[in-house]
Amino acid sequence: MRPKDGLRTVVIAIALAGLAALLIWAFLAGRKELAQEQERERPIKPPMRVSVQDGEAVVTLDKATQSKAGIVVAPLQPVEHREQLSAYGTVLQTQGLVDLYRSYSEAKAQVEQTRARLEASQKEYERLKALRDNQNISAKVFQAAEATWRSDEAGARSAREALSASEAAARDQWGPVLLRWLVDDAPEFNRLIHSQDILIQLTLPYGARLSVPPENARVQVGEGKPISVRLVSQSSRTDPRIQGRSFFYVAPGAGGVLLPGMNVHAYLPAGATLKGVTVPASAVVWWQGKAWVYVQKDAAQFARREITTDAPVTDGWFVARGLSAGSKLVVTGAQLLLSEEFRAQVQISD
Repeated sequence: MRPKDGLRTVVIAIALAGLAALLIWAFLAGRKELAQEQERERPIKPPMRVSVQDGEAVVTLDKATQSKAGIVVAPLQPVEHREQLSAYGTVLQTQGLVDLYRSYSEAKAQVEQTRARLEASQKEYERLKALRDNQNISAKVFQAAEATWRSDEAGARSAREALSASEAAARDQWGPVLLRWLVDDAPEFNRLIHSQDILIQLTLPYGARLSVPPENARVQVGEGKPISVRLVSQSSRTDPRIQGRSFFYVAPGAGGVLLPGMNVHAYLPAGATLKGVTVPASAVVWWQGKAWVYVQKDAAQFARREITTDAPVTDGWFVARGLSAGSKLVVTGAQLLLSEEFRAQVQISD
């Protein structure tokens, strides 16, 4: 090989080696830049704040995060609450009372009309009888007056019987108290027929015993706020679907929460007095058809705990088990803590 050819070969080899090194460097640099770009674009996951301790889901938030999220904690106060008997209720149609009022008013008006006619015909009969005794009128005129009096007497008796039958029917269907309101034209009855108050029939479960119905009870529609109701009387009839003892209660009609035909759940105070706490409605979150609250375990940890809602009270629920007086409850921001749990589940899934 000539020296010139050997030199050319060496130069070419060096050039190829340099090109190969350049390509390798470019490849490695590109991969590094791609990795850095992917790292920059990767979503930043928030720190894991949810754990399970003693079978309870626990959310951990530092003081700054709690303040930013508006978490408010308050201690539970001890209260006493009488045991309650669960019942079922139906909001009654106003039309039934309106029809009763109309039919009774017509029967009463008929009694008054026939009484007025009877008084007039009786006076006329007695006047003509005195004249007949003195033979100042004919027998025909007197007999006509007597017939009118007898007819008016029968009409008045028939009207009184019709009114008595109307009262008996009202007593049988609505009970003595509503009948008295009707007969006296009481303001309570007028409030019912004008839908200012709502009449509710509450029925105990079959076999349930209640010696004396409580003067006050509570009814609830769905998960809404309980509504106070006041006793009217025991009902002489029952709900055929339930077959238990029934009672009439009246509730304020304002607000449109209770609508005719609506089914409600009722709670009647009965039995012993229990000790427990009142959980405010703002502290409760609903998930999977159950009610939950968050109890503060320490300065940064909040445990989710299930509660029962079978004893509603004003603005919340009475709880006799699972929570104790003095426990610190999240009264504002519980929904944010539940959302934090959901976010943790998404992180784990990813």
